[in-house]
Amino acid sequence: MTKQRNLFTKTADQTLTIDAPNILIVTTPIRPIPTDYPPMGSLSVITALKKAGFNNTEFYNIDFLRPSFSDVLNYIENKKPDILGISAVVSTAYEYTKKLSLEIKKMLPDTTIIMGGNLGASAEIVLNKTGVEFICTGEGERTAVDFVNCWITAESKEDFKNVNGLAFIDQKNEMIVTPFPEPIEAEKVYDIDWSLMDSGEKADFFFPLSELSPVIAGAFSLDSRILEPHRKDKRVATLPASKGCVARCTFCHRWDKKIRYIPVSILMERLDFFIQKYNVGYVNFADENFGTDRKWLANFIEEVAKRDILWRVSGMRVNSITPEAIKKMKEAGCCCIYYGMESGSQKILDVMEKVTKVEQNYNAVKWMAENNLYTIVQLIIGMPGETQQTIEETCKFTSYFVEQSAKTDPNVLSINFAQALPGTPLYEIARRKGDIKTSMEGEEQYLLQISDRDARDGETFLNLTQYPRIILEKWNFEIQMKTRYSYIKKWGIDNYYKVVLNSPRFNNLTEMKGDGLKKDSGYFADPARQNEMPIEKTGLPRLQVSSDSANAEIKEEVRLDKGRIPSAWSLLRQKSIGSLATFYPEYFWKAKFLTTLFVFGNCIRKYGLKFSLVLLFEYLCWTLVTLFKKNKNSFIPKYISLRKVLRKKMVPDIASDNPNMELLRQGR
Repeated sequence: MTKQRNLFTKTADQTLTIDAPNILIVTTPIRPIPTDYPPMGSLSVITALKKAGFNNTEFYNIDFLRPSFSDVLNYIENKKPDILGISAVVSTAYEYTKKLSLEIKKMLPDTTIIMGGNLGASAEIVLNKTGVEFICTGEGERTAVDFVNCWITAESKEDFKNVNGLAFIDQKNEMIVTPFPEPIEAEKVYDIDWSLMDSGEKADFFFPLSELSPVIAGAFSLDSRILEPHRKDKRVATLPASKGCVARCTFCHRWDKKIRYIPVSILMERLDFFIQKYNVGYVNFADENFGTDRKWLANFIEEVAKRDILWRVSGMRVNSITPEAIKKMKEAGCCCIYYGMESGSQKILDVMEKVTKVEQNYNAVKWMAENNLYTIVQLIIGMPGETQQTIEETCKFTSYFVEQSAKTDPNVLSINFAQALPGTPLYEIARRKGDIKTSMEGEEQYLLQISDRDARDGETFLNLTQYPRIILEKWNFEIQMKTRYSYIKKWGIDNYYKVVLNSPRFNNLTEMKGDGLKKDSGYFADPARQNEMPIEKTGLPRLQVSSDSANAEIKEEVRLDKGRIPSAWSLLRQKSIGSLATFYPEYFWKAKFLTTLFVFGNCIRKYGLKFSLVLLFEYLCWTLVTLFKKNKNSFIPKYISLRKVLRKKMVPDIASDNPNMELLRQGR
């Protein structure tokens, strides 16, 4: 069988032979500002390809460089890759991926385009609506090597059925999804050739000096060890210690099955490399489930203590931590631990399938305060079944959080709306509920709607509760307001203002110029993200924010006069309406009966008058209906995992679904 020219035959002006394919891996812009988190997936795949002998593999980090779209097209056209790999790590990258892949196919019809990342959960749409021809549906290291080896000898698309971890449309116009590849060994996880990031600009960005790094200003701020003289001029690095997760939260999509911890000896080798190569003294261990394996954690603590570095944990489960472990971690250099607590309501935790108890959330924040370690409360509101009662339970928890220590900033809350992402039970519930149309066109419309948006965007999130969206906006504000009030009730207004004015959110704010304050990382929700600000005049190649902090955004510029509380009038003149509640929490508490009115005004500021009027009309209609119908039946009949709701057929299946997509819709 001869090769299909549009996929495999090289054009006359391509000088590389078929035995040495020219491979180009590109990223997509993830958020408005690049983060300090290195593109681990792309780097791992490129390293694997080069180790397999495919040395004509190059990396074009669009997310970091932020070139114009025309510059991107010119760059790729000049490179004329035989194979173009697009890393679309999030589903919100759909619009950019579609636009890029279609343009490349016009310019370079003989270039084969393969895409990896979580967007692959929407494989049917991507393969039918974009220029992407193959999708990597799992870990890319093995699949990429097997794919290129097959590409070299393939006579038709049929040959790719032997490559595990692929989805594609075959010659019969049928969608093929091959079995997932075997996971790579733990010792090979994130085995990256860091010379790919060796240029001065990249090194300064991804390994910034500690005094210039946004993460140090927030997550490390409670620890006096950062002031020790020998830590001056040290750099900050991001290093994963594991891959995967032990949980299967119903709002989270992943390709990895279970979790693999990198052996401590190998992890220390990588850490020593960073210390020697980049003079690293601060490390962000960028894990989702750090230390769930307690034997591994004990070994890690023993070894990392020998390095005299300061470090933080980006993700740890509340059911895997103990007071003794926290104490030992701090003694070994830990300054901060983040947890995926998500809610203060056990009902919602069960809907999320967190497999944790709300009491464990309480224990975690208590133990952190007892050890004077920095943490934040990260919340997701608006899951199916969320009610005023579950929000009150969450308010009780956040109040407990700030009552543990006078040093805790009550504004340090990360609040996101639940976002339905493909490959998750939450997404499938939204399809069955009718909020996402079940046709391919309807699903694509949703992907376009959420493209380049984040999970707190009130205009694009799907409301899967029984309440109007303005109520969800009100819940967001109520959680913040009640948390501030609880802090003031316990620690007093003077302590409150002391904490707020010493917060990195307002530190040296008058020194920052230009539009730096108005950039948005698009990662966690306001107000807590505002603590770790991009720092101007740092020598960094461009504005940078911390990838996984809750404190990476400034949306409103507030000028402080010699550290004084700004007047309400000055905040209004500066159009800093959202900061009114921060600086005058007692007034907002006393006037809480006007909360809905204030929330509506804030919606106008955020979303504009037209959209806000839609929200108001929806709210008024809901109010009238509830006057006559008190007990509205929930679409989700029980407070159990959404996965169980689907499995037990408690909501109707969609008969028109492509059966070949079932594996991808279920997630792993």
